[in-house]
Amino acid sequence: MGSGPISRLRRFAARVLGLLRFRKSDSDFDREVQAHLQLLVDRFVAQGMSRKDAAAAARRQFGNTSLLEEDRRELRTLVSVEDFGRDVRYALRSLGRSRAFAAVAIATLGLGIGASTAIFSVIDNVLLEPFPYKDPGRMVFLRIHDTARGPEGERQGYTSNELLEFAEQNKVFDGVIAASDDLVLYKQGEGVEQLYGADVTPGTFEFFGMPALYGRVLQPADYQPGAPPVFVMRHKTWMERFNGDRGVLNKTFVLNGTARTLVGIMPPRFGWYEADVLIPETPVRGASTGFAGLPARWFLLGRLKPGVSRAQAAADATVIANHLAKINPQDYPAHFQMFVKGLGDTVVGRFESTLYTILAAVGLLLLIGCGNVANLMLARATSREKEFALRAVLGAGRARLVRLLLVESLVLAISGAALGVLIAWGGLKLIVAVMPENLIPTESVIELNAPVMVFSLVVAVLTAVIFGLAPALEAARRDLNDPLRDSGKGSIGGFRTGRMRDIVVVMEVAVSLTLLIGAGLLMRSFVALREVHLGLEADHVFETLVPLPADRYKTAAQVTGFVQPFLARVKAIPGVVDATESSALPPYGGEDSKIEISSKSHEDQWHARLQNISEGYFRVLRIPFKMGRAFSEAEIINARKVAVVNEAFVSSYLRGEDPIGRRVKLAALEALEDPVREPWFEIVGVVADVTNNGLEASIQPEVWVPYTVTGSGAQVLMVRSQQTPMALMNDVRRAVWATDAGAALAFPGALEDRISQLLYAGPRFGFLLMMIFGCLGLILVTVGVYSVLAYATARKTHEIGIRMALGAERADVLRSVIRAGLRLVTAGVAIGLIVSLLLGRAIERELSRGVKPYDPVTLAGTTLLLVATGALACWVPARRAARVDPMVALRYE
Repeated sequence: MGSGPISRLRRFAARVLGLLRFRKSDSDFDREVQAHLQLLVDRFVAQGMSRKDAAAAARRQFGNTSLLEEDRRELRTLVSVEDFGRDVRYALRSLGRSRAFAAVAIATLGLGIGASTAIFSVIDNVLLEPFPYKDPGRMVFLRIHDTARGPEGERQGYTSNELLEFAEQNKVFDGVIAASDDLVLYKQGEGVEQLYGADVTPGTFEFFGMPALYGRVLQPADYQPGAPPVFVMRHKTWMERFNGDRGVLNKTFVLNGTARTLVGIMPPRFGWYEADVLIPETPVRGASTGFAGLPARWFLLGRLKPGVSRAQAAADATVIANHLAKINPQDYPAHFQMFVKGLGDTVVGRFESTLYTILAAVGLLLLIGCGNVANLMLARATSREKEFALRAVLGAGRARLVRLLLVESLVLAISGAALGVLIAWGGLKLIVAVMPENLIPTESVIELNAPVMVFSLVVAVLTAVIFGLAPALEAARRDLNDPLRDSGKGSIGGFRTGRMRDIVVVMEVAVSLTLLIGAGLLMRSFVALREVHLGLEADHVFETLVPLPADRYKTAAQVTGFVQPFLARVKAIPGVVDATESSALPPYGGEDSKIEISSKSHEDQWHARLQNISEGYFRVLRIPFKMGRAFSEAEIINARKVAVVNEAFVSSYLRGEDPIGRRVKLAALEALEDPVREPWFEIVGVVADVTNNGLEASIQPEVWVPYTVTGSGAQVLMVRSQQTPMALMNDVRRAVWATDAGAALAFPGALEDRISQLLYAGPRFGFLLMMIFGCLGLILVTVGVYSVLAYATARKTHEIGIRMALGAERADVLRSVIRAGLRLVTAGVAIGLIVSLLLGRAIERELSRGVKPYDPVTLAGTTLLLVATGALACWVPARRAARVDPMVALRYE
């Protein structure tokens, strides 16, 4: 019982606490009082008093030589402060004489504290506390998932009927709101500009619990029939579009043909739906049309009642959904599940695992840094054994030695913390600059996190203190004659201390290899993503959404009357190679549609992506045909019911059959505001697969039809140019206004940039930070191995001199030192490989398809890199040892 680990730990703690008692005995203080009395007597004698009178005056002024307890406490405090000040000054002088040691230790601590604080702050602000709303942890979305399909079978948009049923029949929410897309056109200068709007339901602002920054929020009266039309603006939009002019408040804007008054500007952190403007809208039962003539879709957000779990909410929603599926079976798959997702989950999604992977990486980096500091301090303390012994012989007690090293450790820790704060401040700015905006909540404000900084500081201080005190405790119990008899010849410190240094180096190498393997796997994953063939050529393509006034563009004839002259004007712009119109922006496909194929029976539901396009679509994106042909200009003008499908469509539904001439029914075209009667289309061509569901998911079956068959659907312009795509924007804007002064451009940009942002931004961010941390870890390990070997070699200078004097060759010395270092590196590599293989599953979700957590190329490459770096760190002190002059070494002290 008395020898167990808990008992040993208690004895160790008691010993440390005993050594840290700086309180002096009463006799010590009485002696100091006598010294103070003597100083007073001498001062009075110097002023002309006799020694007898001076002694009496001194006693009267100072009181009795036997101090009262409060006097003792005061004197102890004064003496402790004075001693601490002397220790600080000595520590600064001592570190000043060892500038290389101090610089490396402070830099190592600073890197560990700075990097960990920056990343922890990102985690806290993006994942833990991203929203400024009331009870954000209880806010959830409802999603319907088709269990027969993959991620593409998920839906979270609801019709007005569904929204009202979920809002009225649920038993788990104490509040339900919803928003729907609404691209808003408003008159600005010589033409029309576009804003991204959201129609919001009653109670939205009460739900979030956020007042307006200026003006007011939407109130219940604003939703009443006949109420004056009003709207609220987002702070970011107000700053970017109106330069923060408060004069726009209470002004009237014509939005989508309706005069509305701006009644409020929201605070900077309000970002619901990422909408520029929020417009009051009350959902009503019955069919309703949303943006571009498509069926209205409401995105529902509910707040769970206290004590209600997400599983309970999903079960409650399932009951309601089953009831709705009986009423409208065409809107629901045969087998589905209801999922409840948190407000942050919907925005962050997979990026959450990326951040936690980076968090683990920076934790490893902090561990490497602490190990490095520990080794440096162990080596430095061991080299000062003779100094400690001399101090002890001259009267310094154990507490005095411990306090000396403790103060020195604190000076290093505080200096490293100060540097860490600067690194965290600059690192956080860099992280924010490279972090992809579309992957984090709009409401997030990333700033330095004080609690996390305190935690990192405590870890660093504990590291410095523990490894600074360990040698002192060892020296305090050793026979003082040993280090005094030892001339330093052939000694590398106590066996325990040397073994501790070796263990720390081995663990540093193991942790660094784990970090490097993680970085290598993410690099391989990112390279694999970049090598995925998208099926189209995105370079030199300008793209933009062209929202049209809904009151004047409802039918196919009306939309065609705009698109044909508009495309003609765009094609006439100098530098334009070709132009086309589509209903969706690559690299994602169009609307989901249930399909049927003539003469093909099936029990389950078949689905495909659907796009409306103009004649030049496949030429602009350079999508190759596998069989058949593209639409002719006559087929587009005459709205012929022809279709082009992709290879995934053929392999899914017509495997082994000739698709040309087969007819496919597209059910989604029947539900539009401008519906297509009998939407059976003849397949005239098959194109190569194009990415339409992200890089990780499989390509979905897709169908393209002429845009002239319906007036519903978004209008997307894509232009292939000989010049920089964004150089076309002003010319395209003028072409829009020349065709219809009431139309506008929305979300203009280069297709290549958009694809890069959507598909590669998250993986690139994770790969970049992991590579930075991996390189820092490699540098720290190199410094750690080098410092230990350099110190050990310097301590063995006398021994090396004897060996060389007795005939040892320089090559023998070189091999001996390198062998000792590589033994530590090899042991660390072996442990690191085992740990990496065991933890490989933790990073597997971050890897692209085809890259495994035990990828042999990555394991071999990172291992060779670390071994080579370790060998270099061993070679430098070995080379220095091999050049030692035997005569100088024999005199080495």
